[in-house]
Order: sequence, then structure tokens, then C-alpha cells
Amino acid sequence: MPAAPKLIIITGATATGKSAFVYRELADLKLNIINADSRQVYRKLRISSAGPDESELKLFPHFLYHFQREQDAFSAGEYARLARAAIAESVSAGRTPLICGGTYFYIQALLGGLLPPIEISDATRMQVEALAGEAAYTLLAEKDAIAAGRIHPHNIYRVKRALMVCVEAGRPISSIERTAGIAGDFDILMLIFSGDREKLSGQIAERIDRMFAAGLIGEVQNVFADLAAYADLNRWKEFPALTGIGVREFFELHDAHGVQPENLSEAQRLEVRSKIIQNTQGLVKRQLTWFRNAPGKPANTKTVDPAYENARIAALVKEFLS
Repeated sequence: MPAAPKLIIITGATATGKSAFVYRELADLKLNIINADSRQVYRKLRISSAGPDESELKLFPHFLYHFQREQDAFSAGEYARLARAAIAESVSAGRTPLICGGTYFYIQALLGGLLPPIEISDATRMQVEALAGEAAYTLLAEKDAIAAGRIHPHNIYRVKRALMVCVEAGRPISSIERTAGIAGDFDILMLIFSGDREKLSGQIAERIDRMFAAGLIGEVQNVFADLAAYADLNRWKEFPALTGIGVREFFELHDAHGVQPENLSEAQRLEVRSKIIQNTQGLVKRQLTWFRNAPGKPANTKTVDPAYENARIAALVKEFLS
């Protein structure tokens, strides 16, 4: 029997250096890079999502980066379908697929499978859509605490989608059997990037400052203009692309004071920066806990700290491929 094709997954908390490691330490390998970051799928969120820059894009073929319109929802099912195709294309081309990103929900869907198609009735859709985001999350937690624990309360699209499935199926979404994933088809090395929280706090602040220097305010101002073209600015929470850290803070300031990004005072700019850092630190705290206990990890999974182990991690990858 021929050996299973190899698949590398690099995931972990925000600001742990996943992408930097790939471009700095693995540039000599024959890899195709496949995105697994839920923000980096969107076309105009290149800076706020910390997407690869032009020099990085030239190092490897890239898949599933910055192709989706911000006004369109993008599901884990769509991700799994497109990622499967990108993996197959990589293997056919004789290149090792490397999945890179911190959205473990996407990785789980790809490896562990998906829910079967469930038709949502108009009555259920209208019932759930009429709920405010907080009320929808509270009801989801009552119906399925496991599913609620896997979804951030601010991600209203996923909250309401999960609640619709619970209502329509008449049972918790977490109890519904999933279709097969690809985990059994590949020889997988998963590296979970972690690190000391105090050190990560400094890296987070540096990362946010780089975003502002690269033109974050201009990028978000363009997002404001695009949203105004297809919806009322007050509806921003309905669009998953706009609820992520690095974008939502500007909308929250607009909700409070009616100020668009291009018109921020210096004090307001510093306020937004502070909130982005604070929200990112909170996210990282949750992610570090989540990745320690994440279900469905491949057998060959290792937690690593790139702050101290870059050379060893690179050697580990190369040994896996040899």
C-alpha cells in the first residue's frame, strides 16, 4: 500500500509567530500554503487580518487568501470544501500542503468532518433572525452548551446558524453525527504554536503598531465606504467579516460617537489602538486555553514555542518530510 501523502498544519494563538516562522524558516521547502484564518479569507482585510505581504506571497503558492467579499458569509463547510481542493491540487503538483492559521474551527471541519445538510425553514429562520445577538447566544447556550462554548458571542452569524440547526433538528447541534473528514487520508504533523502570555503581550502591541503603520485606518475607512454602499453602517454586526478584532473597534467607536476612521482625533486613535490590544490579549488568553484542550487533534501533534525553538521546529518539519 502506498504511503499516505503528508500534510502539515501550523496553528495556535494569535501573535505566536505562525506565519513568520513559515516564511523565515521553511522558505527552502516545496510547500503550498493554505489559509486557515477566518479573517484572511476576506478581500479587503489584508492589514487588519495580518495577511501575508507581497514579498511573502512570492515565496510559495498560496490558497484561500483574500478572495471573499466582506458582505458575504463564509462557512466552515465552504472552507473545508475549498481546502480539500487546494490540498488535492498541492499533492498532484508534488508539493506538500501546509495549512496555516488560528481558526481551529476550520481545521476541525476539514479533519473531522461536517454536519449533514440541514434545511432551515423560513419560520425557523425568521424566529432566530428576530433575536438580538445576546438573546440568541443565551438561547443557544440553553439548547446546546457545548456548541455555545465553541462560538464567540460576538460571532452573531455562527451563533444564529447553530441555533437555527438546534431548533430545526430538535436536538443539540453537537449531538448530530458528522460526515467524514480527511484526517484518515493523510500523514499529518500538527504544530500548535504557544508561548508565555507576558511575552505575547509585548508581541501583540508590536503587531498592532505595525498594522497602524501599514495603513490600518485607511483599510478600515474603505470597509466603511463599502458597507455604506450595500447596507446601513449600523448593521455592521450582521456581517462576520466586520466583527473581527482590528475592525470592530472602529465600528464601536462610530456607534458611540459617529466618527469614521479617517476623522479620528489622536486621542480616539489611541483609544482604538488600546481596545484592539486589549481585545487581542483577551482572545489570546482564550486561545491558549482552547488549544490546550482542543478536541480532534491528530496523533502527531506537538505544542511548540517559537520564541525559543525556531531551529528545532524547522528541523522537526524537515524530518517529518524526509
